[in-house]
Amino acid sequence: MSIARSKVTGIILAGGRSSRMGSDKALLPIGTEGDMILKVVAEQMLALGMPNVVVSVGDSEREDVYRTQLKGLPGQVQFVHDAYPDCGPLAGLHAALSAMQEPGYGFVMACDMPVLSGSLLGRMLELASEETALRPEAGVSQVIRTANQPFHALYHTSVTNDLQQRLERRELRLMSLLDAMHTVEVKPLPDEEAAFVNLNTRELYADYVRAKGHFSL
Repeated sequence: MSIARSKVTGIILAGGRSSRMGSDKALLPIGTEGDMILKVVAEQMLALGMPNVVVSVGDSEREDVYRTQLKGLPGQVQFVHDAYPDCGPLAGLHAALSAMQEPGYGFVMACDMPVLSGSLLGRMLELASEETALRPEAGVSQVIRTANQPFHALYHTSVTNDLQQRLERRELRLMSLLDAMHTVEVKPLPDEEAAFVNLNTRELYADYVRAKGHFSL
């Protein structure tokens, strides 16, 4: 039996500077209705059965804009600020995991990743449950992910202390963190590969909306 999605917190990392895009990636319009990517990702998380979403933002001004975009969603949305400013995705991940009320998994997406795979998430949750049952001596699997991909991944709250220590030492490489964690990898099926599309340049964004026939800037 897999871990229930209702026990998982959705986490969206949206505190980056969007320097390659030149404008806030989280506010890029996609979809036939022109909804912002941040809203599209949050809606998918809630639709997949996660009861709440934590959005890691850079500052209160950005939070005000995001809060307006996510107003009225059928679930609980919480905004958190970095305790370690200007420290990249590790700081955002630390803030979001620290905000979780109970030990468990957060399902982590970057704000420029518009596609969630319910089937891949389901297999990740099954594997997390199986690993805990089969190897209790090893403890909980801290990260469940696919090879070379830090996001569309499950992170357990047990990584929070290590995150804090790395942030205090200014060791900010996310892949170095993953190399040190008790990590289990899942191989995505061909129809799940779209979950790793990211829209971090104007060219990638234009290609995506053109291919989907979506609204664009």
